[in-house]
Amino acid sequence: MIILIRGGGDLASGVAYRLFRAGLRVVVTELPEPLAVRRRVAFAEAIYAGIVEIEGVTGRKIEDPIEIDQIKQTLAKGDIPVVVDPELDTVKVLNPGVIVDARMLKRHAKMPPDTNSMVIGLGPGLLPEVVVMP
Repeated sequence: MIILIRGGGDLASGVAYRLFRAGLRVVVTELPEPLAVRRRVAFAEAIYAGIVEIEGVTGRKIEDPIEIDQIKQTLAKGDIPVVVDPELDTVKVLNPGVIVDARMLKRHAKMPPDTNSMVIGLGPGLLPEVVVMP
């Protein structure tokens, strides 16, 4: 199972780090120009530098969100892919079991309606949505 984390700031990176250390496959998505403030402890730094290491865990930039082979190769190396993907196109090709939204938003945001993944929201700006089953 793949866990997709939206955002690569310090909170999101802490979650990614812990899940990775627990043996789970993690993919981080970010903006083309991340807004992370504490960049030394954020996988978002990989977007600027190409590669970042946080306490022995390496994050590698993936430019194209639908380049599944590059994402899988990065995972196979034991690294965390950090994908430029503000629109969550990665969800369509990876079909992650869980999406963790850790973007620390200041306003309400919704998840794409076509995902079958379990969604976990961290921080402000995320409101639960009611799903009505037929």
